[in-house]
Amino acid sequence: MSDPVQVADDLWKRLITHQPAVAAALALQLRDLPDDWPQRLLSITRPHAALELPATPGMPMEIQPYDTSDWESCLACAEFRQLCRYHEGFATGYEALDGPLTDASRLDPTVTVVDMFQRLMDAEEAAESGELAAAVQQLTRGQG
Repeated sequence: MSDPVQVADDLWKRLITHQPAVAAALALQLRDLPDDWPQRLLSITRPHAALELPATPGMPMEIQPYDTSDWESCLACAEFRQLCRYHEGFATGYEALDGPLTDASRLDPTVTVVDMFQRLMDAEEAAESGELAAAVQQLTRGQG
């Protein structure tokens, strides 16, 4: 388990550096907390007891800003020790398109990415309108 005081210090420094408006808003909210905030917000009587509360499993902080150019140099991915939310979404999208694009190029080596996107859009529209057979035919067009 990481030290919550150290994580809070790190978070504060990064907020000031990367999100100064959020840091200011947070400071204003903290200043306005009532004296009995631990009881009201966390159902504990001593503020220091909150330092022992566990984090929600599988919900890392992702303090660092995302580096959209490459997951290997993304500080959020490094901090998370796996893909951050940005790169996880990117990977999911890539995987969703990789299969249909690979299948299309195997079926028709002359198919382009533009053709594939058009076929996917046409198939989606056909499926939404209840024309599933037409969608399948559109995706496998030219097969004998």
